[in-house]
Amino acid sequence: MTIPSSPLFIKPVLVERVWGGNRLQSMFGKPIPAGKVIGESWELCDRADVQSVIAEGTCEGRTLADVIAENPAQVLGKSLSGRFPLLVKYIDAGTALSVQVHPDDAGAKKYNDLGKSECWVVLHAEPGAEIIRGLKPGTTREDYASAVAEDRIEDVLNKFNPRTGDLVALPAGMVHAIGAGLVVAEIQQSSDITFRIYDYKRLGLDGKPRKLHIDEALSAIKFDNSFDAFEGDMSRNTVAPKIESRRAGVLTEAMLRGKYFTLNRYTLDPASRFTLPENADAARVLMAIAGSGKLGKKTVRSGQTLFLPACCGDFEISSSRDQTLMLLEATPLAG
Repeated sequence: MTIPSSPLFIKPVLVERVWGGNRLQSMFGKPIPAGKVIGESWELCDRADVQSVIAEGTCEGRTLADVIAENPAQVLGKSLSGRFPLLVKYIDAGTALSVQVHPDDAGAKKYNDLGKSECWVVLHAEPGAEIIRGLKPGTTREDYASAVAEDRIEDVLNKFNPRTGDLVALPAGMVHAIGAGLVVAEIQQSSDITFRIYDYKRLGLDGKPRKLHIDEALSAIKFDNSFDAFEGDMSRNTVAPKIESRRAGVLTEAMLRGKYFTLNRYTLDPASRFTLPENADAARVLMAIAGSGKLGKKTVRSGQTLFLPACCGDFEISSSRDQTLMLLEATPLAG
């Protein structure tokens, strides 16, 4: 039995999507296979159908589920049990993703899955790129149903132009879509239920029209805006991070707080360092989204993702002499 006592680097799972863009190679060095259009890099996943694999160290080659199963209390922490409840990805939209919605926990039970509340941190935004987030104010269930039936769904969608660094909160039951020209980091409940509402009449990778889920979406959308997955005003397109501290070249921001996870962002000026304290209550995910540096004695660069076992203790993070290092830290909460 091996109990990991330090952060574990994770191998990404690259997923071909008809709307993908292949910028994940130039931005993060992801190994894009020749002739493939990669839209997603699943950075950390603990699901029956998709399993993350440890990239190096004493646990190299083993699945995350195996490592957790050997000693769940020490690896997952005091407040978690079962599977690790978050899934994190990079998403690269060469063209617009489908207009879609995800069910909440109650609506997902019939599919034997979790609901899907999520958030996006915008890492790249081309001029004019759009995000769809919610319906226009005042849109009723009847307004929406008519727009879908009459093939004019875009008339009732709320759209905005995001900027690099923006945080977008998407509670379950909110209609949304990533527009062309965007690359985002996505942190979500570990769910894979998506109800497509509109898909621009395009064909899938198999050359056939992609399935829409009109009735399922109608049942999942929260027309009364009764969103409770995240703290803050969900009528706003973006969430303003709260500065927790700014000292010795390190900016710590509380990005998002909610029922299912918290999200922090750490920005280290070149040649800066700080100590990330242990969290015995829950394992965490750390995504390096810019720059390079070290975690203890291990080199870390942008595009790499680590699993932080609850038992790994404090560890020092430092940035390179000539680069700013930026990290996202996602911590699941007991459901």
